[in-house]
Amino acid sequence: MSRTPSSRPASAADHAVRVLAPCLLLILASAPAFALSSDREQDLTVRANHQKSMLGGTRNPGGEPDHTLLTGNVNMAQGSLKARGDQARIFDVSAPGTDTATRRLVLTGTPARMEQRLDDGGAMSAQAATIDYNDGTGIAELTGDVVVVQEGKSQFRGPHMVYNTNTGAMEGGSSAGGGEQVELIFKPKPKQPPASSGGTP
Repeated sequence: MSRTPSSRPASAADHAVRVLAPCLLLILASAPAFALSSDREQDLTVRANHQKSMLGGTRNPGGEPDHTLLTGNVNMAQGSLKARGDQARIFDVSAPGTDTATRRLVLTGTPARMEQRLDDGGAMSAQAATIDYNDGTGIAELTGDVVVVQEGKSQFRGPHMVYNTNTGAMEGGSSAGGGEQVELIFKPKPKQPPASSGGTP
């Protein structure tokens, strides 16, 4: 579902989309559409058909660190923030500069999906091959055929997206102008009804 560069020469408009899209999307998402502020105060709940403790780095140097593997109908919920997929790995990670341990949940699916209510009453929904969510920072990194929709406002498509579940801010594409390309679709604003003249027919 990601946009792949075509064989036609890139136009000035194409170049502007590639260069400005990450900035435009960050401004669009972080200004009016804040994520539901109460979500960060809720418990993180994860459900699945099967759970298995995987011993990694502590007993198998060079391998993945110890983690919990979840398979089959994996569902994550934290307030209005919800995600689901086919498989997930949960890692305990240390917050930088502290002794505090947080959780990192790496969800995969065909695709994996995520949704969240916004403070303005709208909603965000997203899908990707992988959703990498850190419970401590509230940052979700989406990779692989990413589609993000802000209800009634905009739509994003691209290979990679970073979504801040605390603020609703999003950033995607490559600011260095590499091979990545994103597509933005902005919904038209609702038309205002004509002002009444106040007179009688």
